[in-house]
Amino acid sequence: MSQPYRVKQQGGGLGIFVDEAVVFHRIGEGPEPVWVMERRRRDQNVGVVTFRHDWIDGRTCPALEKAIAEIGRLPPIAMAGLDTEPRGWVSDVPEVTLIGPPAGGRMGDLVLRRDLMGPVSRWWRASSKALETCWRAKQPYIAGAYDLRSKLSTAQDEVEIMRPY
Repeated sequence: MSQPYRVKQQGGGLGIFVDEAVVFHRIGEGPEPVWVMERRRRDQNVGVVTFRHDWIDGRTCPALEKAIAEIGRLPPIAMAGLDTEPRGWVSDVPEVTLIGPPAGGRMGDLVLRRDLMGPVSRWWRASSKALETCWRAKQPYIAGAYDLRSKLSTAQDEVEIMRPY
C-alpha cells in the first residue's frame, strides 16, 4: 500500500455546511496497482442532514487518476513574511485541507496545505465534480488486497486519519 493522501473539507455558511473526510491510496505492487478512495461525508442543507460513506475503485473511474495527477500541478506556496501578510478573511465557504507525500520526499514525509477558495479548494471542487458518478456504497474487491479495511469507519478513525494536524 502506498502512503495515503487525505482530504478534509469542513465548514460553509448560510445554512449549508459540509464535513467530509476522504482518504485515497494505491493498493498492490507491480505493474497494475489500483487506486482506491474512501469518503465519509455529512451535509447539512437548511436543517436537512444527510450522511454518506462510499468508495471509488480506480479501475472503473479514470477521473481518479486524473485528480491525483492534478495534485502535482498545484502551484508552490511560500509562508507570509513581513511584506507579504495575508489579505482579508473569507467566510461562508468550507476550508479544504490536503495532506500527502511531498514530491521527491521519503515515505513518512507529509505536506499539509489548507485554504479557503485557494488552489487546494479549487482542485477539490473540480475533482469532486469529476468523481461524483464514480462513488459506490459498496467497498471494492481487489484480489490479493489483504488490508482493504475502512480507514474512516468510526468517529475516532476520522480524527486519527487527519493527524498530524
